[in-house]
Amino acid sequence: MECGIGLSQAGDLVEATREAARQAREALRGGPPQGAIVVSAGDPLSGAGSIAREVLGVIPVVGGGTAGLLTDAGMVSRGVAVACFRSEEWVVQSACAGSTAFAPAAAADRVARLILSGRPNRRRYPRGLALAFGDGRAAHGAAPFSNRWREIMGPKLKSVGSLIPDTQALYCGAVRDTGPVSVLCLEGPGPVGIGVGLGWAPLTVTWVATRTEGSVVHELDGRPAAEVYTEGLPGSTQDPARFPLGIALTEDQWLIRSVVGIEGASLRLGGDLAAGTEVRVMTASMNGLQQATQEAMATVMKRLEGQTPSALLVVESAARWGVQNGTARREWEMIREQAPEGTPLLGWLTASELVPAGSGQVALQNGCVIVIALS
Repeated sequence: MECGIGLSQAGDLVEATREAARQAREALRGGPPQGAIVVSAGDPLSGAGSIAREVLGVIPVVGGGTAGLLTDAGMVSRGVAVACFRSEEWVVQSACAGSTAFAPAAAADRVARLILSGRPNRRRYPRGLALAFGDGRAAHGAAPFSNRWREIMGPKLKSVGSLIPDTQALYCGAVRDTGPVSVLCLEGPGPVGIGVGLGWAPLTVTWVATRTEGSVVHELDGRPAAEVYTEGLPGSTQDPARFPLGIALTEDQWLIRSVVGIEGASLRLGGDLAAGTEVRVMTASMNGLQQATQEAMATVMKRLEGQTPSALLVVESAARWGVQNGTARREWEMIREQAPEGTPLLGWLTASELVPAGSGQVALQNGCVIVIALS
């Protein structure tokens, strides 16, 4: 798989999209692109997929607006990045849920069936990588989305989702209303490397969420959630992003739920939390976060089975990036140090992430970094 990356910080984001698309197309040495992703930062940019196709041609294009682009020059708060893909052996397709598939399970059903309908070989499950972009509806319906996606697409497709801020837009070709999710599916024979890093550490305090409503926690241990949370913090509640809630999984793994805000006596989280769930307050150390990133990159290189990555994509929680207090640059350098010299590298910040959870399923995280490599 050949990958070309372009980045523009032109003041006009429409022109920035065209310029980034030209750069990405010209970076491909083997011919025209077969598919692309467009990621923007700054003001909402509707129709970015159509704008990019003016330069790239009528090919599958998906993407979305983000809180920031991650580049070798640092974090870009206003600009557009385009990554183009081309391979004689890979099939690239895109699909979006559309305005009628509002619920997450229905969105997964529609996108999966559209992708499967365009496959040249329908007798087996797809193998490769699905890059999804979703909005808040996908974040608050991650479980039904994951279950339906796995049911249709099978266990061999590795899926990663970038869930964008509600103020931003999703892109999918010329479609104006993408619905809650759009997906670029790259199906082919080569290995795909994905590494997920957390780095949050649990504090000793443990609570049970005794009354919840979707992503809003009303009570912890039978008391007002905001009061209990405030009492249990080692620092100020002025920056709750530094102290998310963690749900313990197996083998010292965690699901992270960021505390988006304190609303009266309740907490609003970055994802749904079921009543009866035991949670811990989590905290971050720079060493822990950066070590997790380094291990994620090592996992990526191992899963490429000795092949050279054609490009690296980095998806990182905006909250996780923000708590590093300006030291996130070192995190980027760690990724660069383990990658072969000259490897194209692009990243972006998310509100939440959908990460591979085994056997084709995905799980919602609010505070991780995901490194993705195609061979």
